[in-house]
Order: sequence, then structure tokens, then C-alpha cells
Amino acid sequence: MTIVESTLVLSVFLLLLFGMFEYCRFLMVLHVSNNAARDGARYAVVNMDKPADFNTNNYVDYAGTTYPSIVNYTTARMGNLQHNISGFRVAAFAVDPTGLTLNPPVVRPKTKSTASPKVYPDPFAANDANAVPWNQAIFTEKIGVTVDGTYRPILPTFMFMPASISVRTTAIMGSEG
Repeated sequence: MTIVESTLVLSVFLLLLFGMFEYCRFLMVLHVSNNAARDGARYAVVNMDKPADFNTNNYVDYAGTTYPSIVNYTTARMGNLQHNISGFRVAAFAVDPTGLTLNPPVVRPKTKSTASPKVYPDPFAANDANAVPWNQAIFTEKIGVTVDGTYRPILPTFMFMPASISVRTTAIMGSEG
């Protein structure tokens, strides 16, 4: 009788324990993604003098010093937790100032589009004709860095968690350019 009761109590306890571990793991990935995006945005802001392809390509100055690209810098700030996010990707972009004046504010890439309504580029599209390069944000405009992907729990059936959870964090900072 004691063994049966212990088994029932232990199974419920383990279900709750592993559910808490999975939820805490998700919160850790979300928190680290948020911090990495913020660090990447700050890194982009202080490197406005670099060429437009610095968001994806490392830069080597005249003295031979190599500066990691914004994508590489942001990915390094993930501390290998990017492996917990499938389809992990990072984008840096100049933020549309009119989107920030909306209620609620909308963080979207700045566009060259003259169409009505304007066509806003996908920040992850490398060669979008409407995209304004990240380093062309003028003083007081914002630069954004987005971390995007899908979190997949190890045991999604525990605690009725979904099989995948979208993770998209964006940090913006004022341009110093």
C-alpha cells in the first residue's frame, strides 16, 4: 500500500518538477535573448562609423584590429543558448521614426519606399531595395537589433506546453551618428 501511494505522489511531484525546469529554461532563453539584442543594439550604435555590411561582416581597421560584426557580437552574447532556438537569426536595422509615434508604437525598419501605403522591408532580407542601411540612421534616430527564432521544449507534453514557442526580441537605441 505504501509503495502504491509513494508511486502516485512521486509521479505527480516529478511531473511538476520537470515542468518547472522546462518553464525556467524557457525564461532563461528569453532573458538571454533580450540581453543579447540590447547588447547588439548598443554595439551597433557605437560602431556607426563602420561600413553598411558591418552588420554581417567583420571589419578590419588599418591597424589590423578585427571587430566582430553585429550579428557575430550579438550571437556571442547568447552564450551558446542560441542552440536552444531553432532558426536563430539576428538583424540590425535603422528604425522607422514614424512607427515609434504610433499608439501603440511599432518598431519596424526604416524604408525608402515612396508608395502609398509605404512598403516596409523585412529586417532579415539581405538585399531588400526598400531597406535603409542600419548605419544611415541620423542623430536621434534609433537603431534596432532583433533576435528571432523558435524555442522547442525538450518535453513538450509536460504541463501541456506547446510544441514550439516563437521568440522574437527587439532592442532599440538612439543613434550616435
